[in-house]
Amino acid sequence: MKPIIRVAKKEELDALLNLEEICFKEEKFHRKQLNYLLLKARSVVLVAEAGGIIGSIIVLLRENIHNARIYSLNVHPAYRRRGIASLLMDKTMGLLKEKGVTKITLEVGVNNKAAQNLYSSKGFIVDKKLYNYYKNMDDALHLFRKL
Repeated sequence: MKPIIRVAKKEELDALLNLEEICFKEEKFHRKQLNYLLLKARSVVLVAEAGGIIGSIIVLLRENIHNARIYSLNVHPAYRRRGIASLLMDKTMGLLKEKGVTKITLEVGVNNKAAQNLYSSKGFIVDKKLYNYYKNMDDALHLFRKL
């Protein structure tokens, strides 16, 4: 079953928090942060739905700047390797282009090869390494893509 990709609703905060808990150990959003990103921030929050929320993407937009930052991309472990992250990325890039965004950035763990492969397949390029980026002191790669 192909999931529906759509804008998240405020009533889905608990489902988004649950997905964060399942997908991330240390680097995850808490209720207050996610509520802000969903309701108050200048952001785009999309979900993949297939009988429930099985994936999400959160993108921050900057005021008066045509750059966006992918802050989080989650897919429930039971639904990985089915193209859901790719669908979320494609829908997001289309929406951002419509909004006039010309550049997207993100960070990804140096050991997260699956995510690196996804971003590379979407045209993202590594521009620098970020040392001790995460709470556990793991390094990250900073990537960008022009739209």
